[in-house]
Amino acid sequence: MSIFVGYGIRRLLAGVFLLLLCGCVPAELVLRYDPESTGPVRIGVLLPLSGPDAERGRMMLNGARYAADDLNSHRGHFGRQVDLVVLDTRGTAAGAEQAFRAAVASGAVGVAGVYSTVEARAMAPLAKTFRIPMVIGMATGNDDVIGLNPFVYRVVFTDKQQSEMIAAYLKYYRRTNRIGVMISSDPSDIYVRNVARDVTQKFRELGGEVVAVNKLDPKDPGASLKSVVLLLPEAILLPFEGKLAASCYKKLRELGFEGIICGPDSWDDTLFFQALSGVKFIGNSFYTAFYSGEARHAEFRAFRDGFRKRRYYYPESYEIQAYDSVKALLIGFGNNATDLRKFDKNFCGIRKQAGAAAIYTMLPKNQIDRTIYINRVGNLPGSPAKLIPRTITGLQYSRLKDYQVED
Repeated sequence: MSIFVGYGIRRLLAGVFLLLLCGCVPAELVLRYDPESTGPVRIGVLLPLSGPDAERGRMMLNGARYAADDLNSHRGHFGRQVDLVVLDTRGTAAGAEQAFRAAVASGAVGVAGVYSTVEARAMAPLAKTFRIPMVIGMATGNDDVIGLNPFVYRVVFTDKQQSEMIAAYLKYYRRTNRIGVMISSDPSDIYVRNVARDVTQKFRELGGEVVAVNKLDPKDPGASLKSVVLLLPEAILLPFEGKLAASCYKKLRELGFEGIICGPDSWDDTLFFQALSGVKFIGNSFYTAFYSGEARHAEFRAFRDGFRKRRYYYPESYEIQAYDSVKALLIGFGNNATDLRKFDKNFCGIRKQAGAAAIYTMLPKNQIDRTIYINRVGNLPGSPAKLIPRTITGLQYSRLKDYQVED
């Protein structure tokens, strides 16, 4: 018998088997992915390519494209090319919903990337409706969306996870007992308020004292910051983004505060470092981050060097998280994953595995254990006037309880 005839019979039998198997799977769990197709695997990459977050969206798109190029330059996905369906969400809920529907119409079988919490919340119900797995690459504020929706996964830590890491690092590693916390006066600023709340709660659980949780007065931020400094905290949390975080950082140093200034992953942005330039005294600082530019594991080095050769610049968190989200999504589709139960088994089979950004373990109910990096604000060697992120350490979230440093 010819090997080609034998291969054809095996494909036919496999197809019959899959049909029988799908008959045992609830229709709402049968995916659109067809492992028997010889055409390209189409992946939706839905990002804010216009609007205020367009620059970050384009950076994520570069990471997603590099993932597809990397796969296609080898075997693709089980011998099939990976095609990206790139659509603009405009950074809004309505734009995200429209982009998701367009991706489905274009034949996408999965969605990767996903920049913001607003976009993720708009897409999640559609992922379930259209039976399309979605892997979140950047949005950290979606505990409820992910927990309630079996089609939504992530390669990113949550606000609660990074907040607990900040509190533990302050208490155990920096031996800090008294902290002050700044918070947004805008009730709709969910990210800032969630991080402030969760750091406060965890630090108190660890036996520390939170001397103040102060709202930042947009009309007189200096007065708000000074009132916390006067309470003599050893560290102050600034859970703000970009320019605002940098402005508050500068003001605290101008007020004579010499303690630790810390923040969440919103600091991990070129805009923050650019806005902070000119500060006379950097002092002690740290923030949580998705990746380290100084990481040594082979997967990161290969990604960084390959990306640099192709794109002519070194990647940041946006590129690397999008890259890992595409790779993780396609792992989920491995082993003929025609239904969500198989996809979930594949995805949760990622255990202590090095992606480009971190060491990942995917957990049941779409939870995640991954590396959270602790970075600080540092000077560029040879150009001390330029500020850059410098890594202090990388800590695995699941080992949080082990990080207590004995006296």
